[in-house]
Amino acid sequence: MSFTKQNIPDFLTNAGATLSDSSQRIDTDVLEPVIQTSTFMRFQLQNKGLLNPQSRITFQVQDPGTSAFFPLSIGIGSIVERATLKIGGKTICEVQDWAHYHAYKSMFIDTEVVKEREQFNTARALALGVVYPDAFFDRTGAAPELDATGLVSRNTGLELGKEFTVDHVTKASTDMTLHTFQKLTQAPVFSVSLDDLLPCLRGIKFPLFMLAQGQDVQIELTLQPELGKRGSVSAAPDGDPSAIFPLNQDETRLIADYTFLDGDEMDKFAAANRDFSYTFLEPRLTKTTLAVPTTQVDPAVAPTFGVGDWTQQVRNIGGAGRMVSKIIVGITSDKMAQTGTGAAADPYVNPGNQQKLINSYRAIAPESTAKGTYGRLTSNIRKNDTFLYPIDRKSSALHFHGVVDTEQALPSVTRDQYARQGYALTDQKFEGYTQSSQSELAGQAFYTAYRLNDGERVNSRGLELHSQISALDNDQAPYTSRCWIEVQKRMRMTDGVVETEFA
Repeated sequence: MSFTKQNIPDFLTNAGATLSDSSQRIDTDVLEPVIQTSTFMRFQLQNKGLLNPQSRITFQVQDPGTSAFFPLSIGIGSIVERATLKIGGKTICEVQDWAHYHAYKSMFIDTEVVKEREQFNTARALALGVVYPDAFFDRTGAAPELDATGLVSRNTGLELGKEFTVDHVTKASTDMTLHTFQKLTQAPVFSVSLDDLLPCLRGIKFPLFMLAQGQDVQIELTLQPELGKRGSVSAAPDGDPSAIFPLNQDETRLIADYTFLDGDEMDKFAAANRDFSYTFLEPRLTKTTLAVPTTQVDPAVAPTFGVGDWTQQVRNIGGAGRMVSKIIVGITSDKMAQTGTGAAADPYVNPGNQQKLINSYRAIAPESTAKGTYGRLTSNIRKNDTFLYPIDRKSSALHFHGVVDTEQALPSVTRDQYARQGYALTDQKFEGYTQSSQSELAGQAFYTAYRLNDGERVNSRGLELHSQISALDNDQAPYTSRCWIEVQKRMRMTDGVVETEFA
């Protein structure tokens, strides 16, 4: 029997509901990893009850000895490089470069949810609000705008429910910082939910009790290196860019919630569904390197940093013979996670990079070579010998629309964050970094996405991404272009034995 969202029993899909039925109970296990090293861990679940997909894995890093925090875009998710679910020794679901994929998915969390919940649970803290400018924050050097009551708001910036002070006489203010509990010197414990780690568990309570003997359920996590990508440091002199972020292995635990129903109901369901199956979307990754631009922009046009143009690329991104629902693309520079101070000749460029507010978990937009002059991404998808769009997409507005259309949701990012347009981000510093900098928040959410809703299987040629990008900062090369295709898969349990197949 194959279930869709319409006919899966309610008790398997109400993962987030409050249970009030006296015939239901919840047991909680606190599980230690069966294997744990500095770069890998494995948990093994008990085959009992219905696994709540919002069960969580907790992490804590050791005190790095300097002012440091988790990257604001993904929080504690920066620990994980790859997440894998295995049942009976077979790989059921796997997400590569999980932290980068998680950064994209995190954009769709409402700002208020970030402020009220995520900054406490997961350390995600990329929430913007209204800020008030002063003379120091004004990019143009003009005097701040005043009304009868004081400063007039005209910018957005990081706002986490923590106040900062502004002196209306001197027009000076304190730099904004994270809450004290978010600093890694305080040894905070944060967590990641299983349905965030593993898409195959999203929206369903998996019936572990139906598994046959020998069908062991294991969750494996490959971890990011201790130096560079796990954490961010405050700007000098407070932060030491050479800091490392080893785990406190004593705090790594899987808090697993299992739901149990009335014995007769569970037995009846198991008897009626010996062939149990459902579909899910699994992201498949391809990535390539954009090494050096083919042409350089005249320094007279871009005096503060070098930018270049890359030639048209035709890239096979896989999917041959599969049902593909979505395509997600983002460009990053690993130099964003490098250590060292470097020279900062311009407030919008810092080739030294330290570990920045969001580390390398971003998607970089073309640079604005001058105010009002922007680089451009031209892109299209070729499927089954037909282009998705009759005319290649060039406008950043159309790229943004593609993201909204693909996810059927509006990301919580500003125009400045997405495409460096609008100049709405404040120049105010946060943890010592200028928020409006072209290497901090401006233009760092430039994901593109493509919705494939024709219901047709991809032919043997696979999917092709046609793209050309101009005006990327040469100092940040080489760049990595990541592309995930979300492939439809089916998980099937027959007489307690699990198999997966492509839908």
